[in-house]
Amino acid sequence: MFRRFRKHRKRHRSPDVVKEEPITTVEVSIIGGEYDKFKYNGPIPPVGTFIFIKPRGEEHEILVKVRGMSSKPVDKEIESLRLAPDRDVIKIMRNMTKAYLWEHEEYRDIKLTKTYFDAKTGYIKFDYIAERKHKLSKFSIKLAKLLHVRVEFTQVGARDYAKEIGGIGPCGRELCCKLFLKEIPSVTLDMARQQYLFAAPEKLSGVCGRLMCCLRFELPVYEELSKIYPHVGMKIKTPKGIAKVLEVNILTGKVRVRYEEDDSEEILNLSEEAEEKIEWQAVR
Repeated sequence: MFRRFRKHRKRHRSPDVVKEEPITTVEVSIIGGEYDKFKYNGPIPPVGTFIFIKPRGEEHEILVKVRGMSSKPVDKEIESLRLAPDRDVIKIMRNMTKAYLWEHEEYRDIKLTKTYFDAKTGYIKFDYIAERKHKLSKFSIKLAKLLHVRVEFTQVGARDYAKEIGGIGPCGRELCCKLFLKEIPSVTLDMARQQYLFAAPEKLSGVCGRLMCCLRFELPVYEELSKIYPHVGMKIKTPKGIAKVLEVNILTGKVRVRYEEDDSEEILNLSEEAEEKIEWQAVR
C-alpha cells in the first residue's frame, strides 16, 4: 500500500511551469483611424497616453493612443516612438474636426474658436460660433469614434468670442468688452434711436458683427441729457419764432430746426456753455 501510494503521488506530481511569453505588443487606437497592434521592444508608455509612432517601412509618424499591452505576436513593428505634446494633439484633432464638419454641408457655418483638452481623462471640448443654433450631440458621438476621446461642443456668442480675442473697435480704441466690461449686455436698435442714431445696423456694428456695446452702457447719459433738450419732431418757441426740431446732438447741445414762418433752417446751441444762451419752450 505504501508503494502504491507513492506511485499515486508521483502520478499526480505538479506539471512543469509554462514559460510566459514576453510582453512586446502595443495595442493602440489610431487617431483618425481604427485599432491596431505593433511590436515594440522598448519601454511602453502607460495606457491612455498619446504618442507619435513611426511604423517600420513608413515615412511619416502617426498619432495614436495607447490602449494596452499583450504578448500576441504581430507582424507590424514600431521603429520609434515619442510622447505627443498636448498642443500637437489639439492641433491634429482640431484639423480633423474642421474637415469632418466641412464634409457635412449643414455644419459648414460653424467656426471653431477655443479648444479645451484633457489628456488624462480623454476629453476634448470645442467652443464655436455659428449663424444659427446646432444640435451636435449625435455628431459628437460619431466624431468621438474617430478621435478616440469624448467630444463636446459649446456654442458661444459672437460678442463672447470678440471679448476673448480682443481687438480695436470702429472708434479706434480697444474693445470695451475686452477692456472693462465684465458682462456682455444685450443691445437693441431702440437704444440707438434713443441716442438719435438712425444709421443702418451694419454701420452701428462692432468687429463682432453685432450692435456696439457702447450703445448700451452709454444710454443712461443720453437719457439724462434728453430731459434738457427738445426731441426730434417737437415744435419749440424761440426768439425768432416757432420752429420744428429736425435733428438733435445731445453731446454738443446743438439742434437743427426749421422755422414755420419762412421755412428756413438754423442750428441752435442750447447748451449751458453756449456764448449766447437761447431760451426755448415746447409748443403744441
